Amino acid sequence: MPGISARGLSPEERRQLAVNLTRVLALYRSILDAYIIEFFTDNLWDTLPCSWQEALDGLNPPQLAALLLGMPGEGEVVRYRSVWPLTLLALKSTAYALAFTRTPGFQTPSEFLENPSQSSRLTAPFRKHVRPKKQHEIRRLGELVKKLSDLTGCTQVVDVGSGQGHLSRFMSLGLGLKVKSIEGNQRLVERAQRLDQELLQALEKEEKNPQIRAAWATASRIGSPSAAEPGDPPGPPGPGEPCGGLLQPGTSSGPTGRDADSAGPAALPSGAGLPC
Repeated sequence: MPGISARGLSPEERRQLAVNLTRVLALYRSILDAYIIEFFTDNLWDTLPCSWQEALDGLNPPQLAALLLGMPGEGEVVRYRSVWPLTLLALKSTAYALAFTRTPGFQTPSEFLENPSQSSRLTAPFRKHVRPKKQHEIRRLGELVKKLSDLTGCTQVVDVGSGQGHLSRFMSLGLGLKVKSIEGNQRLVERAQRLDQELLQALEKEEKNPQIRAAWATASRIGSPSAAEPGDPPGPPGPGEPCGGLLQPGTSSGPTGRDADSAGPAALPSGAGLPC
């Protein structure tokens, strides 16, 4: 499906799109927030309306892809074996209307030109165990949170649903923010704890190497014109200026204390020296 590109929308259209997305996510939260394994453990099939069950029962994955996503195989025609309920058709149409495009409309970020698997703007300890897409995401989002924190005088950041803690670690040990992570999956908490220790050990080794320390300081520099690339979030506005622009995609020219709500706390050892 073609999808929406936010780059072609005006600020008002972007706000309206955000409102529409929020409404749909709230309406179908019970479906959208579920993990695949919960289909089996929580018997999610029985939570669907009976009319949906009748329409979807017995369809194999290729048929579901063709009917729900509009992705028929080569030479195939989408055919419905029965009349679908209007509520299911409405969800399908809404998903089509609000989906973002899967076709890249921009050039490869400069941080991946030298090595498509490693961001040049993250030092090696923050890239370990992190896929390229996630490297790009945590850097961009982390730097945006840093700018917003500086702008508003925020003293602590809460990362809800922090997973393995990649973003929390970068914001804390990479950007100097005081971060509290919350994750309810005990396995992810334990994994995050192990990665926390790995990163602290790696940073301790780098701290003893002057050359690596200098390279790390250069790659971690935030807000310098020489470190910015097209499409990066803009810097904090001056006093009295609106900050709505920080929430809009930029134009393109070409660890942490960790709480688990049900899994129990998993904090870094005392004395880890997290920057505030």
